[in-house]
Amino acid sequence: MVESIDARGAARAVFFTVVIVAVYSAIYMILMRYEGRSELAHPMNAVYWVVMTITTVGYGDIVFSSSLGRLFSIVVSLSGIALVFAFVLPGIVTPWFEHLGRELPERVPEWMSGHILICGYGPMVERLTERLDEMGIEFAIVESRESVARSIFKRYITVWGDPSDVQVLRNANISTARMVMVNYTDEVNADVILTIREVSRVEIIAMVEDLRHSRFLSYAGASRVLSPKTMLGTFVAQISNPSCGECIFPGAVQLFGTLSLVEVPVLPGSPLSEREISDPLLIQTGAAIAGLWKRGEFMPRPAGTERISTGSVVLAVGDSEQLMRLRSLGAGDEMEKRFLVVGYGDVGQRLVRVLCEHGVVPVVVDRRDLATDRFEHVRGDGYSEDVLVRAGVKEATCIMIMLNNDHDAIYATLVARNLNPDAFIIARANHLKTTEKLYRAGADYVASVPMVGARCS
Repeated sequence: MVESIDARGAARAVFFTVVIVAVYSAIYMILMRYEGRSELAHPMNAVYWVVMTITTVGYGDIVFSSSLGRLFSIVVSLSGIALVFAFVLPGIVTPWFEHLGRELPERVPEWMSGHILICGYGPMVERLTERLDEMGIEFAIVESRESVARSIFKRYITVWGDPSDVQVLRNANISTARMVMVNYTDEVNADVILTIREVSRVEIIAMVEDLRHSRFLSYAGASRVLSPKTMLGTFVAQISNPSCGECIFPGAVQLFGTLSLVEVPVLPGSPLSEREISDPLLIQTGAAIAGLWKRGEFMPRPAGTERISTGSVVLAVGDSEQLMRLRSLGAGDEMEKRFLVVGYGDVGQRLVRVLCEHGVVPVVVDRRDLATDRFEHVRGDGYSEDVLVRAGVKEATCIMIMLNNDHDAIYATLVARNLNPDAFIIARANHLKTTEKLYRAGADYVASVPMVGARCS
């Protein structure tokens, strides 16, 4: 397609150039005879003069002496410049450069084997690639959208093409891949999974947007179907109430040996509140404090005199027993906690379910009538001050804002923080760019779908 456009542009430019040279040559011969210099009014001289003048070379061996002739020379020179901008650049040069810019990789290197194949790039994949790089795992991304492929192919091994095309999958060395992750819409994912199953029995992890579609992706051939929203709900439950995680540390990063790097929130009522990093109570846990989050501001290697406040998140390194001791201190008295969940969508439902399974019954705010007796429900908008007050926001120790719209989540966080300055607020962010705004609005911890999906994949 690009080659045909270049050919048409070149042919058009050549045609107009020939016409202009012929016309100017005829006028040249007429003007030379007008000046009485018939010996120069030769077709060869005419073409020579026109080419030298129109290209602005102008050797000066043939010049007009009359005002009319000199005016004609000016017109020819200016038209040469116009010819370049009107025909040569858009017809030949620009398409050529565009063609060079459109050259996207359509296959992975031949040596690539045992890699993870990711079909469909997005915010969650961006975070996932960071973890894969840290672990030294080879991966390649198959992306069908040209604009997206162009934005990533210099950073990652990328195959530009439709993953529902068998040849594209073969170009991505699917026969030697250790795993495939599909990350498009549910409908496209089903198509891609069926195509993969035509050529490979590789393990397929499918990311699902709507939980109701999970079984259809399994029917198509997915080995595992994961919902980032469900993972987010479980993650928030484990962060807000450690008993939901038992020996699980959400988002833990394995370091070496038995050591892990984890985040431990300091909830209201925690004995760690207002203690210094060097306090014996902290030292006795055996865990090392690597950093401290305070309302979105990270403090690496905090000084021993730095105080831990309620709502802080401690970044700690240790083995399982050490981290469990630290987390129990951060949790405080379980009996005094009151949980408020704002928003009962896919994330909120999973969050409430996990809490209830571990004996924690929250109050739920949602604009729908939930018609359930498993927990107390207050109907209304999650960002309404009156609704939140009726739901007990002022008495809550932990407020989890799980609204599907980031604008609503920011406003609800502002309202909740104003009504309860002491509560531990966990807010959901659908887009990474919203994270900083939620911290400024008053959230103590922000969990985003891309972040949690990448951590738990």
